[in-house]
Amino acid sequence: MIKYFTGFIQVFVLMVSTLFAQDSIPPPEINGRTNVYISIVINNISEINAAGQIMKADIYLLAKWKDPRLVHDSDGIVVKNFENAWGPLLTISNRLNINKSFAEDITISNDGTATYFQRIFGEFTQDFRFEDFPFDTQQLEIKIIEIGNDSKDIHLLPDPDVRSGISDRLSLADWKILDWKYDSTRYSIIEGTPSLPALTFSFKAKRESGFYMLVFVIPLVLIIIMSWMAFWLDPKLSSSQISIATTSMLTLIAYRFVVSGSLPKISYMTRMDIFVLGSSVLIFVTLLQSVLTASLSSNNKESLANSIDKQCRWIFPLMYVLVYLLAFVF
Repeated sequence: MIKYFTGFIQVFVLMVSTLFAQDSIPPPEINGRTNVYISIVINNISEINAAGQIMKADIYLLAKWKDPRLVHDSDGIVVKNFENAWGPLLTISNRLNINKSFAEDITISNDGTATYFQRIFGEFTQDFRFEDFPFDTQQLEIKIIEIGNDSKDIHLLPDPDVRSGISDRLSLADWKILDWKYDSTRYSIIEGTPSLPALTFSFKAKRESGFYMLVFVIPLVLIIIMSWMAFWLDPKLSSSQISIATTSMLTLIAYRFVVSGSLPKISYMTRMDIFVLGSSVLIFVTLLQSVLTASLSSNNKESLANSIDKQCRWIFPLMYVLVYLLAFVF
């Protein structure tokens, strides 16, 4: 639902932006494509919110193109507003809430080269996949499109002279940036409609799983080990055995709610879900085993009850190793 609603917002923003396109000033190249060279620098990523499927980022955007109509003899550069000169109508297709730091002006050098510079910060929607959570790697992107002109008249290209990239000093503690790429692409607002010129800055971000291992996985393992204490108690102490298993189950349920807060409401299982579900099943079986041995002990079958407890002391740890391998290795 969030993805469809976000898509609707994006289409609405683009339709509104198109209403303000510069219809009165044509592109510089009347019978050919106007090349617009764009560079992007991600200055900071303050948050990657997997549950909300958004990224909060601060980016610098620089666009350059040549317009022979803007050649002048003035010393230095000339500054004009977009209303008084042609410029590409650029927008970010996956933006949600953004702000701009600078005025919508262009600077023009003597040879007619126009430059547009802007700092943009805010929220950008992303498409996350969580099958490998909490060891997942996500492909994130910033997609720039031009919507003010016919797609055959404008060509968006990475700037070969100004380097794009990602800052080395990101305020992002729970993700690690692996690599990035910047390519010319095409973009359709709705499937089946004419495509628009676009540039996609994409990068891979790997989740730092140490937090989840320390806060969730290790405590869960200790909770499971605590439930195995029931196998070492005398079957006559049925209330103690059942109490241990029940307490472990309730604690596991509480952890499950905490983990759910880190993810959206997805319809498939993650690695963490498999681990928690496997742990829950084993604790429930421990509870059933405690009830069984208690029943055997009350029926004067203490020898059989003790034998079952002894077998479970190594069977359950072995089963838990299999659950861990299934969840986090295979």
